[in-house]
Amino acid sequence: MKILSFSPGHTAQTVEMKTPGGEGVFYWIDIERSDSDWHERVRPWLSTRLDERHIHDSLNATHPPFYDGTDDYDMLIVRAPGTDNSPEALSTGSVALFITPGVVISIRPPADPVFRRPRQRFLSGERKSPSSVAMLLYLLLDEVTDGLMQYRLIIGNRLTSWQDELLDGQESFSDWKRLVRLRGQLRRLEMTVEGQLDALEEWRNQTSLALEQQLQVRFRDLDEHLKRVLNTMVLAQHDIDGLLNIHFSAVTQNTNDILKFLAVVSAVFLPLNLLAGFFGMNFHYLPWLDSSLAPWVTMGAMLAVVAALLVLFRRRRWL
Repeated sequence: MKILSFSPGHTAQTVEMKTPGGEGVFYWIDIERSDSDWHERVRPWLSTRLDERHIHDSLNATHPPFYDGTDDYDMLIVRAPGTDNSPEALSTGSVALFITPGVVISIRPPADPVFRRPRQRFLSGERKSPSSVAMLLYLLLDEVTDGLMQYRLIIGNRLTSWQDELLDGQESFSDWKRLVRLRGQLRRLEMTVEGQLDALEEWRNQTSLALEQQLQVRFRDLDEHLKRVLNTMVLAQHDIDGLLNIHFSAVTQNTNDILKFLAVVSAVFLPLNLLAGFFGMNFHYLPWLDSSLAPWVTMGAMLAVVAALLVLFRRRRWL
């Protein structure tokens, strides 16, 4: 459990216990989900008891985006990017946020660095300390949204690579399971981002925190960023469907080319087989059998038939 205190005009400080603060002092308590008794340890910073259902929800690693509020605090659950950012593991983890006028409590997955960067920047003074609990919440949500935005680049690069492989006629594409798995992950991410948008909107409409006009604009920017992520997920699914259609069209075209070649070969050799079968019949009297020129004349006739057929196929654009 890491606790930071904020006060106007001062750099954030790490504290071990709640100390009497001046006007405008508030806290951020960052907790790993493995700390199951966190609700007992944060009591000094809260003026009320947390609902048991909310505590249970905060410990649920698979909880979808959700908002619920009471007269004393708000609970907001969002989904943050997982620690593995490979295209085969576009997962998200549940992050629970409890908000009161004097403290923000974040419960995140164990060993998840989702809030490491803002914490370091606050403590080093690289980032200006937030002026209110609402601003702190915005910065934390912005960090989560930035992580989701990174998925756009990962997905785009992977789809481009697969597109090149699918259209490469020299090699056989073999990543079908990963392609289908990615499509399923994109669908789950789409539903997650939709739920996140709904939860944030519901929180803004019902929270008792004072949201200044500038802060409202920033929260609307978060919505715009999440909508971009949502559009990327939807378009990526369409792109995968398009890649599959292009691939099967290319396979069909290749098959048609092979069948065309075999049909031409069969058409060319059909009259030759007819001639060979005619002169190969077991009769005593057949034309040309006693002539020394018969083999050469027959061969010339056969070559002439082949040439005529090839010219005919060429004019009809069958070749």
